[in-house]
Amino acid sequence: MDFLAPIWNTFIFNPMVNLLLWIYTVVGNYGWAIIFFTLLIRVITLPFYAQQQKAMKKQQALLQGKEYKEMQKKYAKDKEKLAQEQMKLYRANGVNPLGGCLPALIPWPVLIALYQSITMVMGAQPEQLMELAKHLYPFAPNLAAAVPVRPDFFGLNLASQPDLSVPITLLIPALVLLSTWVQQKMTVAPAADPSMTQTNQSMQMMMTVMVGMFSLQFPIGLSLYWIVFGIVGIVQQYFTNGGNLFGAKTQLAPVAANVNKGKKDVGRKS
Repeated sequence: MDFLAPIWNTFIFNPMVNLLLWIYTVVGNYGWAIIFFTLLIRVITLPFYAQQQKAMKKQQALLQGKEYKEMQKKYAKDKEKLAQEQMKLYRANGVNPLGGCLPALIPWPVLIALYQSITMVMGAQPEQLMELAKHLYPFAPNLAAAVPVRPDFFGLNLASQPDLSVPITLLIPALVLLSTWVQQKMTVAPAADPSMTQTNQSMQMMMTVMVGMFSLQFPIGLSLYWIVFGIVGIVQQYFTNGGNLFGAKTQLAPVAANVNKGKKDVGRKS
C-alpha cells in the first residue's frame, strides 16, 4: 500500500494542510481556520451535493410511481425478480442508485487528512515539525513560520480530546451526535420496502453512535470540523426540503408521472 502514499499526499493531504495553514495565517485563530476551511469544502462539494439530491428525488419518484407499485404486486413472492425489474426501471429512466453515494463519502478522506493536519501542525516536537516541512509548498514560505499553531478556541484546546471531568468539553461530542442525527434524519429517504426502511433507520442510528464515540477519542478540532460540516448540510437540506426540517410529504414526482404519461401516449398510438 506504500504506492498510495504519494497519491494521498499530492492530491489530498498536501493541499489540505497548506490551505488550512494559509487560512490560519489570515484569521489568526485555528478554530476559525477550521470553520472557514470547512465552509470552503462545503462550497467545493456543492455540485456533488446537488447531484446527490437530484438522484435521490428521481429515484424516489420512480419508487412512488404506478409502474413500480405494479411490479411489487406482480413479483410479491419473488424478491430477486423484483430487484431485477427495479434495476431495469432505473436504467430505462437514467437513474443510478449509487449516484448519491459519492457526496456521502467525501467527508471521510477530508476527516482523515484533517486529523493528520491537526496533529502535525500542533506538534511541538522537532520531528513533527520536520515531517510537516516536507508537505508545505515551497512557494509559500510564510506557512512554515506559522507552526506550531495556537490551539486555543473559546477556552477549548483543539488539540486535546474531550475530558470527561470537564463538562464544557462534553458539549462537543453532544453537538456531534445532534448534528449527525439531524442530518441523517433529513437525508435518508424512506425506502419502498418497509423492511429496507427499518434497515436504513438502524444503519442511521449506528452511524450516529459511531461518530459520537469517535468524537470522544479524537481531538476537539476534528469534532469542530464535523459539527460545522453537519450544520451546513442541515441548512442545505432544509431549503432542499422546501422549508421543512425533516422533509415534506411525498408526492408523485414529475419523473414518475412522465413515465406513466408516456405509457398512455404509446397505448393511444397503437
